[in-house]
Amino acid sequence: MGELVFFHTAESNVELFERAARDAKLPGGRRHVVRPELLQSARIAGSLTDTVRSNAESQMAEALGDAVRLICTCSTIGPAADALASMGQPVIRVDRALAEQAVTKGPRIAVLVTLKTTIEPTRDLFMNVAEKLDRHIMLDMIFVEGASDLFADGNLADYNRAIASAVDATPVGYDAIALGQASMAPAAAKTSKPAMTSPDASMRALAVEMGG
Repeated sequence: MGELVFFHTAESNVELFERAARDAKLPGGRRHVVRPELLQSARIAGSLTDTVRSNAESQMAEALGDAVRLICTCSTIGPAADALASMGQPVIRVDRALAEQAVTKGPRIAVLVTLKTTIEPTRDLFMNVAEKLDRHIMLDMIFVEGASDLFADGNLADYNRAIASAVDATPVGYDAIALGQASMAPAAAKTSKPAMTSPDASMRALAVEMGG
């Protein structure tokens, strides 16, 4: 089994995906590449600009090398991963599996995010996935105010608590509640309502695909 490359924009996602890969019994060797400057550039610009997207595409293509698959774990630069995939490159974004699983739960979906740069690419992804699966969804994007500053300060405990509180404060009636960014996944263990996460969704889906 060949090598898998995980492409991150946050160092904390390395252990997060190592754990998720082990839990899913994902086969093959694993290599991690961390490029925080890509996310930082997008945050400064306020969106995934053409320049940031181009840089992300070139860096992911270089990181892929001879690996069997590159796995993009950052939702903000997810469209760059999609662009490479559309050119036949073995590149996936982890939030796609999250979207695919969420839209099968029912039409009413809430997706929580902590970065404003993530809102548009995540909304587009969920709507595109729903269209491909011929599902009509009512999607609410919920921004967790102030959480990104906690993460930037390294205060992960309060970051997770803020996300968990936001999940528990969501109105009743949603068929699925999803945490749109991989870094949010640990908060799911602290919620009273079930919340779907991209590390779990993507690693289990990939393990099935690869025969793990």
